[in-house]
Amino acid sequence: MFGWRSSKTEISDALSIVELLVHMDCEGCEKRIRRAISKIEGVDTVEVDMNQQKVTVTGYVDQRHVLKVVRRAGRKAEFWPYPYDSEYYPYAAQYLDESTFSSTYNYYRHGFNESVHGYFPDQAYSTVSDETVFLFSDDNVHACSIM
Repeated sequence: MFGWRSSKTEISDALSIVELLVHMDCEGCEKRIRRAISKIEGVDTVEVDMNQQKVTVTGYVDQRHVLKVVRRAGRKAEFWPYPYDSEYYPYAAQYLDESTFSSTYNYYRHGFNESVHGYFPDQAYSTVSDETVFLFSDDNVHACSIM
């Protein structure tokens, strides 16, 4: 009929790794998500990282189906939006917040677009002239007194 579907679910042919960004508050949320995902047919492993709010599912599953199951479990979820190289950028937001230069094929991260090349020590003294500092000094008899 119109709403009829077969009770047999199809398993994906390819082994896939699904990474999700899931908002989790406590261990109860983690257990609920882990239980819901482990009930999916074709799931091999479920890894939950509470610090990064990341859930990694390995198995013969469809990405959209895993996302739908996590959302049905009552958690706000989306696909993992950050790149794979987490050693270079330990915090994912740090990678996405950087501005990229459109004129120079992504050279910002390597330092090629810096205005000053090399390392120069900062000046230890102030760049304000001595006359300006002396104008408000207590030693100057004719100083401007602002009170």
